[in-house]
Amino acid sequence: MSYSNSSLNCFTVCERKYYYNYVEHLAPETPPSPHLTFGAMAHEVLEKAGALRDNCDAGIPDYNICIPSELQYPELKDYFGIKNWQTYFTLICKQIAKYEKQLCDEYENPVIERELKLSLTPGEMYEKHLLYEGEATQPLVGVIDLLIMTPTAATIVDYKFSTKKKTQDDFDMNSQLYLYAMLVHEIYGVPLRNIQIAYIDIPKQDFSMPTLLTNGTLSRAKSQNTLQDMYIAAVQALHPDNWKEAIAPGGYYHDIVNELALNKAAYLQCQYIEMDAYNCIIPQLLDTIRRIEIISIYDLPWLTRFDAYTCKSCEFLHHCKKWLNVNNDV
Repeated sequence: MSYSNSSLNCFTVCERKYYYNYVEHLAPETPPSPHLTFGAMAHEVLEKAGALRDNCDAGIPDYNICIPSELQYPELKDYFGIKNWQTYFTLICKQIAKYEKQLCDEYENPVIERELKLSLTPGEMYEKHLLYEGEATQPLVGVIDLLIMTPTAATIVDYKFSTKKKTQDDFDMNSQLYLYAMLVHEIYGVPLRNIQIAYIDIPKQDFSMPTLLTNGTLSRAKSQNTLQDMYIAAVQALHPDNWKEAIAPGGYYHDIVNELALNKAAYLQCQYIEMDAYNCIIPQLLDTIRRIEIISIYDLPWLTRFDAYTCKSCEFLHHCKKWLNVNNDV
């Protein structure tokens, strides 16, 4: 057993849910949501794609070998409206490769780590004055999707598949990246002021080639769900002799090609650690560890939240109702 950002946040939402999930290790009553299943599958694809890039001497890796076949996860394709896994993930992997190069170019000879598991033992947390001796019996862990680091600076990257782009609140009100920053700082000695936290935000949506109109030209509608590279490729296929002129300033497709530069298969958002947020978030996470340990040591009850909005979507609702019935019968 260990403490993680997920488990600590689970405790703050509902102590009883934490107990069922992380102490009793009960199986959830409901199957994982499509979003959770998609996230687990997609993170595995990105991890394998990153390893391919690390071992590729030159050129673009063949991402097809790490992408699910079209026969896999048909329910996810239908749920999210994705027609083709190969097209969807290849576009994402190529965009992430550009962002990785951009971030690595900020450093001299950086070390790149993927799916890096970091851990502080109870003894190490005591030695580093994070907790007093005896306040923790389990290690504090975190798994970083991508860490780009030198001895004096680091960028922590988290992949997020979502339906809308991240906002400033996603940085300020999310403890996950700040916990990772604390682990990198304490384990590797990287100064907090030199740590960047970043999201690579990946839309759960498919991109398609631009629409060919009945008049023989491509649609110039700004609302179409395509990318700049895909549109230029379509222009080149449709007008092989003069496609460059067609997308150049004054050309028939110039404006829409420029507009589509805003569309990407993934979006990078990056900022340095906000120390005010760090100094608020980290002490609260450590205090949550203390509260869990006190309940365990003194055999105190794990309290139920009793919030209809939260409870009705909880995967342990049936277990909790049985627990309530038992206590009511006493």
